[in-house]
Amino acid sequence: MADIALQLHIEAAPDTVYAAISTTDGIHRWFTTTATAEQGLGGLHELSFPGVPEPWRLRVTEAEAGKRLVLAGENGPWTGTVQTYEVLGRPEGGVTLRFTHAGFPAVDDAYRDFTYGWATKFVQLKTYAETGEPVPFFTGASEGENS
Repeated sequence: MADIALQLHIEAAPDTVYAAISTTDGIHRWFTTTATAEQGLGGLHELSFPGVPEPWRLRVTEAEAGKRLVLAGENGPWTGTVQTYEVLGRPEGGVTLRFTHAGFPAVDDAYRDFTYGWATKFVQLKTYAETGEPVPFFTGASEGENS
């Protein structure tokens, strides 16, 4: 199995970053404007993307507000994978976001595409969390548009 592991420093409060990754409104502001996210253990996240016929579903398997979110992929290319977000406060201010997307069957083209994809999306997350300005990577995904 292959895992993607990324880390970035964000000059924002832990609750701001956690809300960005765990709520419908937060996800709309940096990732995709066509998403829903139920909060708490057992909640369902559904994310739509351009050219993808159905939303990708993830189930919340762990949730500690302001600190940790774990999502298990239920369909599409994320089936059987697990995304872990750890929001760690920094003594000098801001947070370190540690992200792991675990369980890919191989280091293949899809794995490489997702590795690059997460890196580009986290640039958007950092910008949104630090400025409050919406910068969604995907807009109108259900209509097949990409911004």
